[in-house]
Amino acid sequence: MRRLAGLVASLFLAISAPSAPTDSWQTTEAAAARASKAAHFAEAERLLLANLKFAETLTAKDARRPWTLFDLAEVYRAEGKYDDAFPLYERALQIYTTLYGQDATEIADTLDGEAELYKSLNDYAHAEPLLLRALALRQKLLKPGDADLAQSENDLGELYTATGAFDKAEPLLLQALASRQKVPGPESAAVAQSFEALGTLYSKSGRAKQAEDSFRQAVSLYGKTLGGEHPDYANAMENLALYYAARRDFENAEPLLLRVLEIRQTVFGPEHRDVAASLDNLAALKRSERKPDESAALYERAIAIWEKILRPDNPDLAADLNNLGAIYEFSKDKARAEPLFLRAAALDEKALGPDSPELGTDLNNLGLLYLFLKKYDEAQKVYQRALAIRMKALGNQDPAVAETMNSYAAVLHALHREEEAMQMQKEAQAILAKQGAK
Repeated sequence: MRRLAGLVASLFLAISAPSAPTDSWQTTEAAAARASKAAHFAEAERLLLANLKFAETLTAKDARRPWTLFDLAEVYRAEGKYDDAFPLYERALQIYTTLYGQDATEIADTLDGEAELYKSLNDYAHAEPLLLRALALRQKLLKPGDADLAQSENDLGELYTATGAFDKAEPLLLQALASRQKVPGPESAAVAQSFEALGTLYSKSGRAKQAEDSFRQAVSLYGKTLGGEHPDYANAMENLALYYAARRDFENAEPLLLRVLEIRQTVFGPEHRDVAASLDNLAALKRSERKPDESAALYERAIAIWEKILRPDNPDLAADLNNLGAIYEFSKDKARAEPLFLRAAALDEKALGPDSPELGTDLNNLGLLYLFLKKYDEAQKVYQRALAIRMKALGNQDPAVAETMNSYAAVLHALHREEEAMQMQKEAQAILAKQGAK
């Protein structure tokens, strides 16, 4: 909710002389901004929908229409209503382009907002060109150190961190932090966002102490500026918790993740995507703590939410189906794993194709289950296909290929095909030895 937090006076240069409806529109936008800043998104949405109804009656040259479209898109994005947000960003961009041409700060704002939506979906290929264009526009139109320019630097730096381009990410994030420490100042939510982004970079690039310090600063600053019930505070706390979990510091990670879940349920309700993400994180933690029953219950809750949000045929469900199946696979009730693995494989094959590495993983999991259940003929067929997929998708020297070979060899042993089994084990050992020598 970057721009929604305050109205910019220059907007009104494109609007006719203020009238009663104009005053009402401005008052409603300001109220929506306050609601959004306080994470009262349902209230912000209600206010902006009312403003949009009014704005749609205005002339094509009135800038209030794209302004409200953009602000409503930002709220929808915060609420996780991505399908609703996309067309509003596109409409706002089209109208702003008609009004101002290609070089306008409003264009940059809209590009940045839509890019952040793509980032939320992990669609970095679509996000990057939008962020690069927004940054170029802001560099052209704004002075160095401007808050919006720092936002572009931060957003692009986050994307490069996510894609592993750490050498590109770090200078952008440090520049954004330096600008924000001057404007709006060292104890601001913008600086908290920069510390959070840097924490993620440091964590992914193996700088543990810097990561922990950055995440702690982000949590502290968000607490001071937004309060301990705000979703941005929860996001920063989650990053700190996941840092602890990755280091197997479960004692510090668990209470933070529980608090994050509590905040998100309060702000968004019990069936929001961020709530499902919290349940996933807690489930993974419980699994690492070797508490399979608790982990399974959390994954089941998460899957139920994801099915409502994503629809039951969405391939993004496959990861949780596999995770839940893996828990049952090593339990007394192994049979419960089979429909989960089969469903994950069907989803991935339909969405990603018959040669995707994700399908190879699904089949590898299913093959191991059949091995445990002593269904050796079924296991042999599944492993044969999993191995072919993994070799094609990953190359014949990948450790995942060796993993499948070793399990496949165990099946061949069980089927008394000793010569084939020994040859496959030998090939798997050669791959692992070669990888270890690198």
